[in-house]
Amino acid sequence: MEYFQDKELNISKCKIQFQEALLKAIDESLLVLGVSVKQAIYYHIEYYYNVKREEIPIKLKEFYEALKSIFGFGSKIIEKLIVKNLYAILNLNFEEKENWSFIEYIEFAKKFL
Repeated sequence: MEYFQDKELNISKCKIQFQEALLKAIDESLLVLGVSVKQAIYYHIEYYYNVKREEIPIKLKEFYEALKSIFGFGSKIIEKLIVKNLYAILNLNFEEKENWSFIEYIEFAKKFL
């Protein structure tokens, strides 16, 4: 029984580490636009999409939709920046894949923790 508890604890730690890495990658990526803009984006996403910053890792699809709504086609640039930053934080090699979405890149990275 203790083995399963330890394994569950490890999975929880990995999940928390991944969520923290993702939030850090998002913060760093949005900071390129400036501190005030980053704060405004988080406010907009929370107010209009009911997604708080801390909830982004578990509401990733809603965050993705919010980015597309706010930035239109320009969201692709921000998405790629987030993914590149996340991969760098996780020490993964980023390779652009044809037809992969933002969410697919994130899900792929999760497998390595």
